[in-house]
Amino acid sequence: MNQDKIIEQLVLTCIDTAKAMLDEYGLVVPFGIRAFNDSDDLKMNCPADQQQDADWHEQINNVATELKEFIANENIFATALVTELESGGESGIGLQIETEMSSVLFVYPFSKQDGDWKIDEPIQTDQVLASIFSAQ
Repeated sequence: MNQDKIIEQLVLTCIDTAKAMLDEYGLVVPFGIRAFNDSDDLKMNCPADQQQDADWHEQINNVATELKEFIANENIFATALVTELESGGESGIGLQIETEMSSVLFVYPFSKQDGDWKIDEPIQTDQVLASIFSAQ
């Protein structure tokens, strides 16, 4: 699979996973997903499973730390760091995609309408949640 297709699959998997969390819990718990250079597989990490009492910042740091460890030990092409973001009473899925060459954060606004979660088109930001590859 070429790199553009891998990124596309990574984004779709992240949004599907975040939507499943919204359906199940009513919120998006911070998680990471990684894509490999030598495989079409995607693998998820969600340290909040073991550290449920951690606050949002700690959870983001825990996901980022795990992703950095995976980069050091696996043949990683790209990572995604996903969480729920809130601003001005509105909520969005924060989806940061990072490779060795780039890092970008998109926010997918969402709302509940007629009992279903509606996820809108993404808005690109100039910020990142945490640097994953640059710490290498």
